[in-house]
Amino acid sequence: MGTFLRATVMVLLVGVLVAAQFLRADSWFPLGSLGQYAYPRDPDGDVINTYVMGTTTTGAEVRVGLTPASAGISRVEFEVQLPKILADPDLLGDIVEVWETNHRPHELVSVTVYENHSPMSGGALAADPYDVPLLTWSTE
Repeated sequence: MGTFLRATVMVLLVGVLVAAQFLRADSWFPLGSLGQYAYPRDPDGDVINTYVMGTTTTGAEVRVGLTPASAGISRVEFEVQLPKILADPDLLGDIVEVWETNHRPHELVSVTVYENHSPMSGGALAADPYDVPLLTWSTE
């Protein structure tokens, strides 16, 4: 019976891992999408995190969370599509529409895409992180 139980648990765990890969379920960390671990990083390079800030009709600055539940797209998917978005900023319209639907009563008048750079040296933070604005898009 012990062997059967161990085999069952192993099959279930492998099943969850495989399902998380196909569902791209980042919220299942550490069993979610493992693509972030697929490539080595330069210990003396920059760690770059992309994020989006929005300005509401009241002038408030809000973070547009890049998750499927918040904006209909994950940060990883956003970063993959970033060259297309930079070439055609109107693609941000769909993301803004989903975000506004999920965050009523907020309405955005513009969004700005940023990259946060963390300079590394020997795998440790070498300098203060800094932001680089990539584009600002008006919803009007």
